[in-house]
Amino acid sequence: MTSPTRWQKILYRKQPFSDNYSGGDAQFLKELRKNVSVVHYDYKSAVFGCMNFLTHLDMLTMYFVLFLNILHSNWSPNILYGVFTSTIVFYLFFCKFLTPNVANGKEHARTIVTLFLFAYAFTPVIRTLTTSISTDTIYSTSIITAILSCFFHDYGVKAPVSGLSSAIFLLSRLEEDTPTLLLLVVAFTLHAYGAEFRNRLFHVYPSISSILFCALSLFSIYCISSFSVELSVFWTLLHVFILFVCPLILVLKQTGKCTIHGPWDEAVPIKSANR
Repeated sequence: MTSPTRWQKILYRKQPFSDNYSGGDAQFLKELRKNVSVVHYDYKSAVFGCMNFLTHLDMLTMYFVLFLNILHSNWSPNILYGVFTSTIVFYLFFCKFLTPNVANGKEHARTIVTLFLFAYAFTPVIRTLTTSISTDTIYSTSIITAILSCFFHDYGVKAPVSGLSSAIFLLSRLEEDTPTLLLLVVAFTLHAYGAEFRNRLFHVYPSISSILFCALSLFSIYCISSFSVELSVFWTLLHVFILFVCPLILVLKQTGKCTIHGPWDEAVPIKSANR
């Protein structure tokens, strides 16, 4: 079998051309394509995506506010019981209405019960795990791990490592086992199922999600103002910047996108339609 004189873009056949040959200048420029895989976003969808991110940020903030008020006995313990009950109710709502199949929901239920039992058994150990570390180190480490959870949350990390690390560091400052247990369960539910719950809720019930986001943002600003008015103003401006300015920057910068594709791209197999 003689080798073809016309170059073909295939790898499995021996051809009388060098390995870096790509068909010549005419063929090279003919196959040049631009912005093949670029995704263009409109302002509304960008705002909705930022709303999803801010919801997670507000939930983390509310967890820190709840911890500080329980630590300094500013809030009644009944508030913690109410938050714990609300977390269980939201989780049951997720299993019933937002889980794609019932079997998956039952699996989540078994998992949360098992982890609750393990948390109950190991709460005394977790509470005293980092008591020898200074409080300033605990707070700074918790803030760093919480920020890491914002970066890696719902980006393929299945285990809520950074979020739980932040919670465990904080829980060592508490003196009783019961609030430690409740806050640990709330933290695990937030970081393990919060992303899936939030994404499904924003997809299935966008109107309810928008209302929930507004209420959560206003409540987080109000809670932060009890500690520092200046910090609450900064938190408000940060919400405005992320929610309205960042999507605008994204949309305006989309016109500058320019990705090129051509013969230099890696070869990929083309699947047959009848397979």
